[in-house]
This record gives sequence, structure tokens and C-alpha cells, in this order.
Amino acid sequence: MNPKIIVIDGKTYTSVNEMPPEVRQKYEQAMRSLGDANSNRIPDAFETTNIFADGDQDGVPDILENLTDGNVGVSSTKIIVDGKEYGGLENLPPEARAKYEEAMGRLDANRNGIPDFAEGIFSTANQNVRSVANTTGETPPRAAPLPARPTITPDTTNGWMLVLGGLFIFALCIAGAGAVWYFFLR
Repeated sequence: MNPKIIVIDGKTYTSVNEMPPEVRQKYEQAMRSLGDANSNRIPDAFETTNIFADGDQDGVPDILENLTDGNVGVSSTKIIVDGKEYGGLENLPPEARAKYEEAMGRLDANRNGIPDFAEGIFSTANQNVRSVANTTGETPPRAAPLPARPTITPDTTNGWMLVLGGLFIFALCIAGAGAVWYFFLR
């Protein structure tokens, strides 16, 4: 990577002297906003090991304190209709604006600024808050409880199968011991 290359708005410059005046002004404003207290031509933001350091203890990291010098703000709306791009609602032609309003009207029938599909989510949350905040002394209606069915049922075999299984295993052990005595120890 070549540290002498400067890229602004997609255009590459090898020095500050190559920049047109308006681009150079943007560059210098950006460099001033980074700050260089010791004048070593390295922005202070890149010299510190802790980028969240707050030397003056005012609650704002030092790296962000100089950023308010310039008025920088970006706000844009891009609407594309039939392949043409418009910069906002006010730039749309009347028929495209009517189609846009119709489509938005379908999403928000009561025109309250909240899409109808999201109102159900918010109204459920508000109902929970309202039921907790009920101070009229009335008991809210309760839903009927679900019937409880036991998930574990008791064994109804009385253990006879277990006793029979144990006797069978005991008989196999006796037969095995007899076979060992007959074939190997005799």
C-alpha cells in the first residue's frame, strides 16, 4: 500500500497540490477535524493506543471532540420509477406520486404513520402495559385454565415382570456356572 495516495470521492491524488480547490478544501477540513496537537503531520486519532481516551473527562472521547467544527450531514431519499431516479417525493411526477401514495396507503390504511402489519405488534405490547397499569381496582378477565393431564403414569404391572426377568437372568447365571464347571474344572 502506498501511503502517498489520497482518494476523495472516488478520485485518486498523489499529493494535495493535485487537488482542485473545492476538493482540497474538503480534504483540509477533514484533516483539521482529526486534530494534530503536536504538528507531526499524523492525526492525533491515529497516534493514541486508546481511541476512546477522554483526557479532559467531559464524557466525550477526545477523537470525537473536533468533529463538530464542520457542518457535515447526509440525508437523501432515492426513488426509482421506471428506471429514472428521483431525489425525493417532491421531485416525482404527479402520476408516479399518486402511485406511491396509493402503495403507501395500502400499507397504512388509517394514515397514522405506522404500517398496519406493525400496529398489531405495538398494540399487543401496549395492552400488556395497560393491564399492568390498571388502577381502577377491577379484576381483569382471566382465560380459562388449560386442563392438566399427567405426563407420567404409574406402572400397573405390580412388578411381576421385573421379578420374572430377574429370575430368568439368575437361572442363566447358574447354567453358565454349571457349564464352566463341567467343561473346564472337572
